[in-house]
Amino acid sequence: MRRAQLVIGGLAALGATAWLVKAGAEPSSAAAQLGGAPLDPAQAASEAAAFANLADQVKSPDAVGKAGTLASIPAIDLDSIQLAGDHYTAKLADGRIATLTLEPDLQQLAEKLLDESRAPRGAIVAMAPDGRILALAGRRTEEPKGSRKGTFDWRLATEAWAPSASVFKLVTATALVQAGVDPDGRVCFHGGIRSVLEHNLRDDKRDSRCESLAYGVAHSNNAILGKLAYQNLEPKTLEESAKKLGWLSPLPELKGIAGALALPSAKDLEFARAAAGFSNDNFGAKLSVLGGALVTATFAKAGEQPAPQLVAAIDGKPVPVPAAHRVISADTARAVARMMVQTCDDGSAAKSFGRGREVKVAGKTGTLTKTDPFYMEHSWFVGFAPADKPEIIVSVLLGNPESWHLRGHEAARRLIDRVTNARLREQTSTRRRGDRS
Repeated sequence: MRRAQLVIGGLAALGATAWLVKAGAEPSSAAAQLGGAPLDPAQAASEAAAFANLADQVKSPDAVGKAGTLASIPAIDLDSIQLAGDHYTAKLADGRIATLTLEPDLQQLAEKLLDESRAPRGAIVAMAPDGRILALAGRRTEEPKGSRKGTFDWRLATEAWAPSASVFKLVTATALVQAGVDPDGRVCFHGGIRSVLEHNLRDDKRDSRCESLAYGVAHSNNAILGKLAYQNLEPKTLEESAKKLGWLSPLPELKGIAGALALPSAKDLEFARAAAGFSNDNFGAKLSVLGGALVTATFAKAGEQPAPQLVAAIDGKPVPVPAAHRVISADTARAVARMMVQTCDDGSAAKSFGRGREVKVAGKTGTLTKTDPFYMEHSWFVGFAPADKPEIIVSVLLGNPESWHLRGHEAARRLIDRVTNARLREQTSTRRRGDRS
């Protein structure tokens, strides 16, 4: 396994989290190392400049927040992580040894997928519904157009370095359901495939189709989400919905943050565009890949959100899994989860997850392109499976060049298939043993 570029417990891990809420505005052996040397200062400075529009630098330690710290678990030295038989271990700052929650098969697959993508920036997180982190991987290249050669970098999984794109539609959908909007009620619209314009916000003679909020989420229709948000929400309401879903929560054990948000104070076109998932230098949302997993887990757990956990045991003594806490009602979470199922059945992720698959998947895609300082298409997928009884939550973000090799939903499918296919094989084997007995 390639060498990591981060020591969990260091503030440097927060390099892309400065967008705080703007009120008003293959391992080679069984002991393969994960650790490594720090970034060369000149290289780090060059990258910080090149990616200035993708990730702002933290201005103050206060950005991390003080709540929710796991004081009983010292900082984890990622430079010391190694595969020890069937599990990963790492040294803690106080010298003790931690057994990690990382699952070797999924961790190795996540890294393989990032290698296959050749993306200049990418990250993958796989999580159990109770918050245990099963895979946490990031990869970057020195070439803006991507490369076969890449460097393993944990920060890309814990920092909010990219816009959340249409994944933010899950926040807007949650706020709309809470505001009384019927997920299956009809809304008439026109356009909305690539943008939200002023004439999309009100009823218009050009409105030639009528669909629903659920359709808008499943097919990532910007006009539907923008119009419904403009007509039914206030900026403060949408901001509060994001907060409830943990969008701004610090991730203390990993010294990261779930996401960042800046919304316009006025209910105008910019607000509608932000609600649909657009962003620019003045407004919008960013999300870390780990944050994407946490938000998604909320819908998988009927409104309860788990705490992320990387340490399973210390010196052989198990560390209890933190209890989940309710952040939205079960009814609201289930309503949004149904929209996510529709996304995979016949919506924007149907190519990977539809077509009569035995295991239903719930998910959300997101795509947003930036051209400054160079072209990068952010390809998101967040989701969980099986949809009716979740076993795995997946969050994938690939910052692809124009000539891409893998999309977010394609990488997610392979992770999900690894888990669900194993379960199906086990069930088949159990039935056969039962038949023979």
